[in-house]
Amino acid sequence: MNNMNMDKLPNAYPTTTVSLINRLKAEKCEMCGATGKLTMHHVRKLKDLKGKTALEKRMIARKRKTIALCGNCLKSTHQR
Repeated sequence: MNNMNMDKLPNAYPTTTVSLINRLKAEKCEMCGATGKLTMHHVRKLKDLKGKTALEKRMIARKRKTIALCGNCLKSTHQR
């Protein structure tokens, strides 16, 4: 294939505006909005979420297995 056809190929790996890196760089908790150091909370599969807590509801609504949390939100998540 020559270089002339390179631009005509579809983009097989589109970039998203809400990538994991950008979410961490924002330094804003996705639950309470607090700023500072964040930790990523994740689940293996979305179907594992029952939707009982606000955190689970938010992850289901956003269709994401990960969520950036501040220390306080992460602690309250793991206390349940």
